[in-house]
Amino acid sequence: MLGPSLVLLALTALVFGVVRPRRFRHIGWLAALPPAAITAWLFTQMPAVAAGQVLVERIPWAGDLGLELSLRLDGLALLFGLIIAGIGTGVALYTGYYFEDSPRLGYFYSLLFAFMASMLGLVWADNLLLLFAFWEGTSYSSYLLIAFDDGEEAAREGGRRALLVTALGGLAMLFGMVLLGSSTGSYTISDILAAPGLTRAPVYPWALALLLLGAFTKSAQFPFHFWLPGAMAAPTPASAYLHSATMVKAGVYLLARLHPALGDDPRWFWALLLTGGITMLVGAVTAMGQYDMKALLAYATVSQLGILVMLLAFTSEQAVIAVAVGILAHALYKGPLFLLAGIVDHATGTRDLRRLGHLRRELPLVSAVALLAGLSMAGIPPLFGFLAKETLLETFFHHAETLSATIGWTGIIAAATAGAFFVAYSFTLLWEGFLDGHAAQNAAPVHHRPGLAFVLAPLVLTLIGTAIPTMLAPVGHLLDAPASDMAGETVEMHLALWHGWTPVLMTSLAAMAAGLLIFLGRSRVRTALQALPAGLNGAVGFDQLVYGVYGLAIWVTRRVQGGTLAQQASIILGAAVVALGLSVYTMQWPQDFRILRDSSPSLAELILAVLGAVAAIATVRAPSRLSAIISSGVVGIVVTLFFVFFNAPDLALTQLLVDILTVVLLVLVFYRIPPRPAPPFRRIVRLRNLLVALAVGALGFSLTLLSAGPTYAPAIGDWFSLNSVALGHGTNIVNVILVDFRGFDTLGEITVLAIAAVGGYSILRSLFFRPRPLAPAAPSAEQQPIEKQLENEATHA
Repeated sequence: MLGPSLVLLALTALVFGVVRPRRFRHIGWLAALPPAAITAWLFTQMPAVAAGQVLVERIPWAGDLGLELSLRLDGLALLFGLIIAGIGTGVALYTGYYFEDSPRLGYFYSLLFAFMASMLGLVWADNLLLLFAFWEGTSYSSYLLIAFDDGEEAAREGGRRALLVTALGGLAMLFGMVLLGSSTGSYTISDILAAPGLTRAPVYPWALALLLLGAFTKSAQFPFHFWLPGAMAAPTPASAYLHSATMVKAGVYLLARLHPALGDDPRWFWALLLTGGITMLVGAVTAMGQYDMKALLAYATVSQLGILVMLLAFTSEQAVIAVAVGILAHALYKGPLFLLAGIVDHATGTRDLRRLGHLRRELPLVSAVALLAGLSMAGIPPLFGFLAKETLLETFFHHAETLSATIGWTGIIAAATAGAFFVAYSFTLLWEGFLDGHAAQNAAPVHHRPGLAFVLAPLVLTLIGTAIPTMLAPVGHLLDAPASDMAGETVEMHLALWHGWTPVLMTSLAAMAAGLLIFLGRSRVRTALQALPAGLNGAVGFDQLVYGVYGLAIWVTRRVQGGTLAQQASIILGAAVVALGLSVYTMQWPQDFRILRDSSPSLAELILAVLGAVAAIATVRAPSRLSAIISSGVVGIVVTLFFVFFNAPDLALTQLLVDILTVVLLVLVFYRIPPRPAPPFRRIVRLRNLLVALAVGALGFSLTLLSAGPTYAPAIGDWFSLNSVALGHGTNIVNVILVDFRGFDTLGEITVLAIAAVGGYSILRSLFFRPRPLAPAAPSAEQQPIEKQLENEATHA
């Protein structure tokens, strides 16, 4: 059912992309059926997975490349699958009411289900290359979701940043996967986890660095965290789904999946501990300076992701328990809060906390749900978020006793500091957004009161999170399997809200008290945060880097493409000569060349060779376009006759037809172009073109000699000759190669020709039908220099 579940979501995305419903008021209920069915099926697998069983589905694909469609459902995959499909069900229902009668609702649903399928495929994949394919699927579908409101500059910028950061990290991760797979001899994840001596492989340090880079960029770890707040320009259903429960957890999932094999490595430990710890503190502190509800929740998400990454640095049972509890708790309080922010925006037209605060009277149900979810985010007992914070602190207290007092107490102080800010920004969100009865003078009025169906998704998720502390035994039994998969050994949880007056509880209470003080003095904290230089924001540096790449591209373009075909051709051919010439120079040249010793060209062949050379020289020295075309046609005829002499009638016929057609087209084209004198070339330019031409000729001659020399390996031509009849059932070897042995190459060439034909048709059609041009949007301030450079470049070209 793993494969069919992905097919179901893909078909659902296709249906919504084609049908695009507009006026079906309750379309959300219909859209929620596929993920709800997958969630129900996953619940039926819980007893078997909890008992240690693993569901595996394998379909061989490209075995020589180590790629197979291998899906695996174990405890960790089940936990993430339930979160992805379960919250996806709520988001699908919520989306129908959020967009109401929007004509783009079907398009959004199509992207949403495409992302859902990619995310489920990612956590179910048991092959590194297949995981990467789904990983890239989440990157591109999330880009389209973030930039859904493509008329807004913020949406386009947010989508561009998210795509560039996660896609570049994904490419780095791919190289790391290749190194990891090559060192173990398998790309199957379960085989890699069981491979002995993995961390002692010579390529392991590089593989580790590249894998961590991919995970850190995906899960918004410092210094790549800036893309996540910018992605809040996405519609709220996308923000709630991508950035609270799914996409940003992909990096955490990868680290958790590799944890049993790599967790004992000191390099893994320090990389995750430092990166996660810094991210935790940066996100928690920065959240206090936000007035936009979604921006506050985004930085809170960054902080929580840092906690999960930091915990995965440890290999203890307490750490993996804290990770499993933290993943579930975060999804159950952060998802509802994002959805509620969308409801507030939908009802009032704003998410600015300075214009809210009166909603407890206007939207009592929304305020009540926000209160429960917000208190859980703050870690207030007896809610589920409190238990997640307790397991975090318990991990550091344990390692202070068993690993290192310095590391343990530093972690305790950092976690308590982050916990204090959790309380502060949670209280800020609740008080300024919902509970402050004294509304501001510019308070936003409520234009649209949400119905129960609109609030149902965040309400159910919040109630589940609120009810979990009352049934910790079955929840702990559910989380035993994912914790065991992360630890690589059996783990049994004994979750409880009350363990007595322990140091962990006292630290939690101290963090709550400190958080309350920060909340009361939040105006000063915000003033201090706003006084920080804007350059500290990673987005500023990233944008400067991107514009620097644009500038470099313009500089290189001006040097490489000077506006003449001769210059462009000389650079392309010169680069080819350098690349191939180095290979030719380093090759072992044979002492004897058969082609020179045994060749005895006939008089006709010699005449053709001389005629071809004369025609080529005449083409270059032709005084007019027409004479140059005729001379080049003679060169083509000479080549055709060579094919005839060497018994290749098919090639001869093809060459003849192409040559005739080319000559006719050139004559027709140049007939329409008014005559003008050839541009003057400086002597240095002529010398450059001459040297490039001579180098290309010398390289071609050298390659011909080498190809005709002694062979050190079986020639592929001999294989084609032997197997043409047996495998291709044809005596014409060229035809069999084109149609059978290299049929996909031929199909690709046909596709390219078809695309070129469509492009040519579009150009010709534009001569008769010219639509009114759209008014270009004014570029932003930071884009103005690049836009000007691009305009100047177009003018020079």
